[in-house]
Amino acid sequence: MKSLKSCFQDAKKNKFAIGQFNFSAPEQLEAIVLAGKKTNTPVILGTSQGEARFFGLEKAVILRNYYRKIFPNIYLNLDHGMDIDFIKKAIDLGYDCVHFDGGHLSLEQNIKQAKEIVQYAHKRKALVEGEIKAIKGGSVVHEGMLHLSSLGYESVSQAEEFVEATNIDSLAINIGNVHGVFKNPIKLNINLLKELNQDVNCFLVLHGGSGTNTSDLKEAIKNGIVKININTELRIAWKQALRKELKKKTIKPYEVYPKVIEAVQKKVEEKIKLFK
Repeated sequence: MKSLKSCFQDAKKNKFAIGQFNFSAPEQLEAIVLAGKKTNTPVILGTSQGEARFFGLEKAVILRNYYRKIFPNIYLNLDHGMDIDFIKKAIDLGYDCVHFDGGHLSLEQNIKQAKEIVQYAHKRKALVEGEIKAIKGGSVVHEGMLHLSSLGYESVSQAEEFVEATNIDSLAINIGNVHGVFKNPIKLNINLLKELNQDVNCFLVLHGGSGTNTSDLKEAIKNGIVKININTELRIAWKQALRKELKKKTIKPYEVYPKVIEAVQKKVEEKIKLFK
């Protein structure tokens, strides 16, 4: 099994991105693993702090270990962790990577806390992802249009300072990406990405892959993005398939869930093909 860092290095060198696909239900988790196995592509299993509290950190690690017998190149990331003790617990239990979301903090406080987490994680062979400029939105289908005037973009100089001071492995950048799906396709600031890729010495990560303009995603990958996070689109596929299956007369879970898993797996495979 390759290390996650090696996967990122390969992605950067060969200009592809590894998908992080979030889950909070066993059917989603199985679908993500099956998609990775079918396409023979590394995948990252993501649990936000909320998802991890619901699903269970230890349970997520146990199931990752189980599914590695089926497909070795799966990795587990704590997404948008804000509680340092919770982040450390995830590391201790065996998460491959943790995302420290310090976007709500001052740059000084963000650096201080990120350094603490990086030092703790690196001693235990885990990677750390940081965040400076908070990424807007939420993992929902937004009824309105996204207004570009409401977005805050990454500062190249702050990103350089943050990465140099913390020794962070990767950075979740803000180039117009948002969480969730809006009525209008999300457009990315590719010129800003090019600057960041040139000046910032770490792996670059894109959150909010759901609902983002497809051609922009391809350009982002060409210009240094090595990981793209997908959550909302998987939740939509899961809910739509589950709603359809529950209309049937059966009360047998094993007759309901296969089509749900299939729907999520199809969406994951679609994204993997796009990212490659």
